[in-house]
Amino acid sequence: MPAPGQNEKQVVYGGVDYRTGELTYTVASSKTGTHFIVFLTALLLAYQGRRIRMVCDNGRFHHTQAVRTFLEEHRQQISVYWLPPYSPSLNLIEQLWGHLKRTVLANVLYRNLDDLVAAFHKGIESLNGKRDAMGFMFQHDKHTRQFSDKLQRNAA
Repeated sequence: MPAPGQNEKQVVYGGVDYRTGELTYTVASSKTGTHFIVFLTALLLAYQGRRIRMVCDNGRFHHTQAVRTFLEEHRQQISVYWLPPYSPSLNLIEQLWGHLKRTVLANVLYRNLDDLVAAFHKGIESLNGKRDAMGFMFQHDKHTRQFSDKLQRNAA
């Protein structure tokens, strides 16, 4: 019987365009301000010339001095709306991660971490830009709907 080997992980930083379902993401070895800045840079490249309104949880790595400096330097391109602490149900990207875990990554013993990451990429490819297939992200409970409505009013 095969058994998993060493405990390894990768971290995914990601965002979804609420209008189109287009996904932008980066994969890193850990949660750090530096890796978050790499993701923010990917967003800036993906949305060149467009203003980005991003909803973010309050992970410690989101508030490092380097991240604060980066966001200040790019305040004309990126506005961040911080979720209240301890409110993962309001973070829509968590719905995507949960869906991928349940439908793509669960109940498989991957030979190695690279195979798991490849499966993740394939799962993302199957959804990327297909907002209709991502209904699980956009069906909100009452509290999430209120927060989403507030964001849309602020963005207008």
